[in-house]
Amino acid sequence: MPLKIGILTTQDVEENRLLVEAAEKRGHQATLLYHTKCSLSICQNSPEIYYEGQPIGKEFDIIIPRVDKPHPEYALTVLRQFEAMHIFTSETARAISIARDKLLCAQRLLKENIPFPSTGFAYSKEDFHNIIKTVGGVPLIIKLVEGTEGVGVFLADDMKHAVNLLKTFKQLSTPLIAQKFIEESSGKDIRAFVCGGRVMAAIQRESEDNDFRANVSQGGIATVIKLTEEEEEICIKAARALKINVAGVDLIRSNQGPLIIEINASLNFARKYMEDAGIDAADIIVGFAVDKYKEGLKNAA
Repeated sequence: MPLKIGILTTQDVEENRLLVEAAEKRGHQATLLYHTKCSLSICQNSPEIYYEGQPIGKEFDIIIPRVDKPHPEYALTVLRQFEAMHIFTSETARAISIARDKLLCAQRLLKENIPFPSTGFAYSKEDFHNIIKTVGGVPLIIKLVEGTEGVGVFLADDMKHAVNLLKTFKQLSTPLIAQKFIEESSGKDIRAFVCGGRVMAAIQRESEDNDFRANVSQGGIATVIKLTEEEEEICIKAARALKINVAGVDLIRSNQGPLIIEINASLNFARKYMEDAGIDAADIIVGFAVDKYKEGLKNAA
């Protein structure tokens, strides 16, 4: 039976087209839903979601969210409305919000005993020196609490630089974290594509210009690799800790073993390395959502 699938998105990106094509190849209907065109009626008697003024609350069987900038909080609000109206969503708003918040993510990893670089956070400027000491001193990494693809990530080489960065962002009321700099992994990291509790593919990203960040969007190169059993297990546990189904799990290889550095809930999969890995990420994502939807129907019967 053909299903009606809505792709709730915040951006006009290639991944949207690939998801629509994947759904249609499977015989389903797929529609892009741009979050800023949605409005909500939050009423007990007649809750509704409108798209460009038209009600869509009963139009879809499945919602696949892709939440990124701009205005991610509004996209999550729309997603929560779908959840509240008992429409199946392939991810929960809660899981995405935790993944987008590096501090919340680190605390969840800590709770589940999943390794990640030592991290510090402080509200008061008087505590900045203490959190720098907590993560092992300088050099250290300073990250905006929200940010992806290497944006909002800084390397502070000395104490003055670190304190100045912390004070500057404090002045701007921008939350950030300090994190231990893992020197042996500088300019190199790994991204694993996790879906439904399995690692579907992994790449190693490496900077070509001595940048400490390895993100492809920052000029890094990507090579398909095979993870060790330990690395694969940690990636799966990290996604499970956030209760997120589809994610790009980033890790580094340190002298202490693999460390999780980020979990991206809006995976960029329209990349050549996905072809090199021999996988159709869009089809995997749609297939997972459809299978979980049908599983839910079977359990409810």
